[in-house]
Amino acid sequence: MRHASFAVPSQPVLTGTADLHMHTTYSDGLGTPKEVLDFVARFTDLDVIAITDHDVLDASLWAVEQQGNYPFEIVPGMEVTSRDGHVLALWVTQIVPKGLSLAETCAAIHEQGGMAILAHPFEPLIAPVASLRYFRHPEVLKLSGVDAVEIMNAGAVTPGGSWLARKKFESGDLPVTGSSDAHMPACVGTGITRFAGFTAHDLRQSLAVGTTQAEGRRWAMTVYLQHWLKSRQMRRNASLAANV
Repeated sequence: MRHASFAVPSQPVLTGTADLHMHTTYSDGLGTPKEVLDFVARFTDLDVIAITDHDVLDASLWAVEQQGNYPFEIVPGMEVTSRDGHVLALWVTQIVPKGLSLAETCAAIHEQGGMAILAHPFEPLIAPVASLRYFRHPEVLKLSGVDAVEIMNAGAVTPGGSWLARKKFESGDLPVTGSSDAHMPACVGTGITRFAGFTAHDLRQSLAVGTTQAEGRRWAMTVYLQHWLKSRQMRRNASLAANV
């Protein structure tokens, strides 16, 4: 007797790695844009990155101009402060205004042909009311125009935030991402998004069809604070020396 055979759908091989959330001295990071790019080139195997300073694009656009000097691809982006939490605006080259609702922020990103990724959805220190709403009604994200949700944030302040995001969204309707949220170069790559392919175009295609995966490990916020205090003291000493 001949038995029916069923083809097993092939799953894409997730060969590429991306870190889509990091900061420089243009917002609250400790590394200059060049220091960040140099670190990525020397100490990571990332294929794609995005510098996403808070509500500014200067460092990101400068980094994109340096593309030819580095072996990885750079996506222009920023982290937008919306009324409903922080949103990573990727593939944008114009400032997205802060203070808008989540839906308005996503619409402004899409007007530029960009993608909107909700960052650290369960970070009550940033958006307590919105975080509770996303927990109770996760469908509001897709209805607001969010393209993906960050379920692994290596720099999350609130313990368990990434764990809860993974539990809530990993098997949902939205694509997922993982990022470092690095505030100093040494933390870049601690959180990553895996995708099929190696280029920024491949990454965007993987996000569009929902085949990305998120992984990573937390970096200690105390380390950042120690470096920040040291950097602040060095700047103060330099200022005092200049005024002598």
